Amino acid sequence: MILEFDELKEYRGRVAMVDGAFDPLHHGHIEYFRQARALGMPLLCNIASDSYVATKHPPLLGGAERALVIDALSVIDYTMVSHCDTGTVLRELRPTHYIKGKDWQGRLPSEQDRICVEHGIEIVFLDTVLDSSTELLRRYQLGRDADGEVCDFEQLVSSQAPVQASHYDAEYFVSDWREGDNDYTIEARRKIEGRHPEVVKEVFQPESVLDVGCGPGVLLYLLQEQGIMADGVDFSPSCRDLAPPEVRERIIVGTTADPELFADNTYQLVICREVMEHLTVLQVRETVRNLCRISSRYVYVTTRFHPDPNGLLDVTTQFEVDPSHITLLNKDFLRVLFVLEGFRRCQDLESKIDWMGKGRVLVYEKPENQR
Repeated sequence: MILEFDELKEYRGRVAMVDGAFDPLHHGHIEYFRQARALGMPLLCNIASDSYVATKHPPLLGGAERALVIDALSVIDYTMVSHCDTGTVLRELRPTHYIKGKDWQGRLPSEQDRICVEHGIEIVFLDTVLDSSTELLRRYQLGRDADGEVCDFEQLVSSQAPVQASHYDAEYFVSDWREGDNDYTIEARRKIEGRHPEVVKEVFQPESVLDVGCGPGVLLYLLQEQGIMADGVDFSPSCRDLAPPEVRERIIVGTTADPELFADNTYQLVICREVMEHLTVLQVRETVRNLCRISSRYVYVTTRFHPDPNGLLDVTTQFEVDPSHITLLNKDFLRVLFVLEGFRRCQDLESKIDWMGKGRVLVYEKPENQR
């Protein structure tokens, strides 16, 4: 039986839940379903939306068609195509068991863990990983020509939807849903940043700084302790309210790509850390252009990159870490965007600023004739 989201409450405590994209459906999925059903509860399959699938590859079957195929399997009692995050489904359905493949053990999003504990949902990991849809498609695509990669990229770009500002509310910044007490309070961030504010000062010796995507202004506060009075801009209306009083008035609410907020060559150093992964590919392009326009010399970026890209245009997501991590690019692709703005890589400064060795740092410099 195919259900809608508003019907889930009727099945609370009466079903176990499996979930995934299942595009394409393969033998590993069948074994996953069989072992899940063997736990003795009716089984509901939560199916990922087309927009989620598009972040991995162009959908082979739409959500409605995938639901029809999976619902026809004898081991599946109910199916639902999800148009929200898994945590929301778990909170609404409250199944007896939340069943995942063993490859998820140790990396299940902390929010899902918390919801399961809160509602008494038992998490079960099954050793049924025989293959993956992504790997099957990767093998297939290795034999395709370059046009296929470009077409896939085009479909992904056209399917991406921007994350709304309402997602970044106060709870997003200060609640404990992230792993490792990774919230945006001064105390937590001071531990995470370590000596990084000092390194920024040592490496760039900046006369003026703008932090694009500054959140509640923690880096502004820590830089101020180093004698650097930086400004900030962020998409979230909650940021100014959450910011320390010392920096609150230096934060503007706006988008990363807004060409009206700052004039050309306004800041010697423009920082944009852990922001690009929250943007669509088109927003990333416009953001890079804007960062380069505002900077009078340096742009310093960190972001999370695709861990294992097959090509320059390969894009993935990281929903298990943060539901709004919608775009993890090939690092070389992001570098190309800066090159197309006429900026030049500062490899020596990248090495200095990446003092923790995470490999997520890009530093680019505006040529003298553009300053």
